[in-house]
Amino acid sequence: MPDLFSWRARALPSFAVLCLILAAPVALALSGSRAPSENFDLRRWKLTLPSAEDIDPYQLNSGYSYYGVFFTDPRTGGMVFRCPNRAGTTANSSYSRTELRGMLDPYNSNAKAASNNWTPEQGGWLKADLRVDRVSTTGYSDKVGRVVLGQIHGPYTEPLRLHYTKKPGERTGRIYAATETVGGTGRHSPDIVSNANGGGIALGERFRYSIKLVNTRLDVLIYRADGRIHRWSTYIDSRYRGLPQYFKAGVYNQNNTGDGSDYAQATFFALQQVSPYRP
Repeated sequence: MPDLFSWRARALPSFAVLCLILAAPVALALSGSRAPSENFDLRRWKLTLPSAEDIDPYQLNSGYSYYGVFFTDPRTGGMVFRCPNRAGTTANSSYSRTELRGMLDPYNSNAKAASNNWTPEQGGWLKADLRVDRVSTTGYSDKVGRVVLGQIHGPYTEPLRLHYTKKPGERTGRIYAATETVGGTGRHSPDIVSNANGGGIALGERFRYSIKLVNTRLDVLIYRADGRIHRWSTYIDSRYRGLPQYFKAGVYNQNNTGDGSDYAQATFFALQQVSPYRP
């Protein structure tokens, strides 16, 4: 399959402006023999493991990998995130994750520092090229097959979670968004990509997503390899204005039931966060 992005997330400008704007495409191809940080620029990310342990940007970018959890796909060079159903959880969550958390200031390990976050007024843009390799297949029927692939997170609530869900017996999965107000009231979008009538995205099918928040305007786009583009837009709670936000990307497994050996997995081929966002 041809590369769905015309960029690679390796070359970044000076930290001085706290602006992650990608320069020209990098010719260096992904390699199956390199650590994730040798294929991707992860200097402005930290990693949360299924145990709930955090790997800070320095360690993450020192050739870090974790067999069977966070590693390089030897065939494609993609960055693999795998998370079991039953593992540790972070504060205020009931689900496990193998997930990157944006850290805009690589010299400050305090995730709550203003320099590591952005506000809706500044704007933020998250783009990824990925495939979902596996979803959970055991456990409670309302939790089987659910995984979050990207997020915008506020201090306590989430303006956006991007969900992929594929139930046992379904040929493909669907993609939808979940949003929350500052007070924690949640709602789900209609399917952005529906799996009705033979549609949907299959396991192993590569696609791209784009998540952009500017002021209170939220735009989500899904790009398919065949050229189709699926769009969904909304406005988030205006009370998020001025509050710190950050991106998350990877595998946030939304099933905490089932067999101990069950897991969700996704492979990323490109990843970019941009903040502040400038059109």
